[in-house]
Amino acid sequence: MFKTWLYISVPELPDDAHAVALDAIVGVSRIRNANLNVTGALIFSGSRFAQLIEGPVDSVAILREAIERDVRHRSVTTIEASAANGRLFEGWSLAYCGHSTFVDRELRRISDQHGQDAAGASRNLKLVLTEFSRSGGINEL
Repeated sequence: MFKTWLYISVPELPDDAHAVALDAIVGVSRIRNANLNVTGALIFSGSRFAQLIEGPVDSVAILREAIERDVRHRSVTTIEASAANGRLFEGWSLAYCGHSTFVDRELRRISDQHGQDAAGASRNLKLVLTEFSRSGGINEL
């Protein structure tokens, strides 16, 4: 059985070092995710992170705990945490999309929507992540 965790958080990264910090996060995450048999996608919009993590229950729990403790994240908001029958990002240890004005607007809208319509927020965030991965907006280095 698989578990998914979908969240949005606010980054705590030095303004002058976003690129360096993100390269480090993505590099370490791809290796750790592969070792834990986890797949998923990460978007950084400049003012928000959004990520879907999917894999074995214990592995997702390990990553969730690490992210919630990570000082580079604040206001970690779970959009969805659920059992899953399969993966949306099969073959991607971590699909990644960097800064985008469009994505920033969408993540803000989804964050606001979550309070009124959690299922809709979850559906919309998954759509953003999957559409970017299909269109080439998300890449795996």
